Amino acid sequence: MASGAPFDEAEARRRRVARAEAMQMARSRRWEKRKANMATRVTRGMMTFAVMLAALMVYGWTAGGMGIGLFLLAILLLPMAGIAGMLLPVGGPDVDDIDKAPPAELPAITEAFLDRQRKQLPRLAAPQLDGIAVQLAALEKQLARVPADHPVAQDVGRLLGSHLPELVDRYTRIPPLQRTGLVEHDGRTPEVTVVDGLKTVEAELARASATLAESDRDGLRVQGKFLEARYNEGQSGGMTSGR
Repeated sequence: MASGAPFDEAEARRRRVARAEAMQMARSRRWEKRKANMATRVTRGMMTFAVMLAALMVYGWTAGGMGIGLFLLAILLLPMAGIAGMLLPVGGPDVDDIDKAPPAELPAITEAFLDRQRKQLPRLAAPQLDGIAVQLAALEKQLARVPADHPVAQDVGRLLGSHLPELVDRYTRIPPLQRTGLVEHDGRTPEVTVVDGLKTVEAELARASATLAESDRDGLRVQGKFLEARYNEGQSGGMTSGR
């Protein structure tokens, strides 16, 4: 038993480091999305302002002048047009049709869905939400390379399109006071139940991602052995043999 203690401690440390890296990646991903969102809003506001200004200039040129009243109105309308362009919502995945989306589109839709629901979920679920976001980023690329009827894609589709939204929706429908204060017959509060459910989702997404990457890992291992056998042998026997 004593010999297993260092291994267990090292494994626990590795998992803590992996969790911290996952949380950092998820935060960075959210920050990049916020920056992109803000850039889109600012660009749209500037374009709205420019279009409005151009329209007023054309009107003034064709009408031979704007007049003091129209000039004052333009001073009022131009900044309002720019602000309106910035405040309009930025388009994104349609989370309302999450149960109808194909597997390849579900990671992006699910991430948007969880971002929308994040404030209603427990603070204790933040590590799981970050871990799920990291797995979704990996699966988005992997699912794009496999057909929709692939067994793993079907499993991910059921998990993200039905089971996860149902878990979150059922939790958010519970009155806030009952989420932490009411203990169910299994000894858990609704808050603990939803956190445990999100842990299961994260683990299942990691398993699906590992399964989809299995052929690539096998191919990498074979290619690595081939390179080692070819060029290590070449170094010992001379690479001038022309093979």
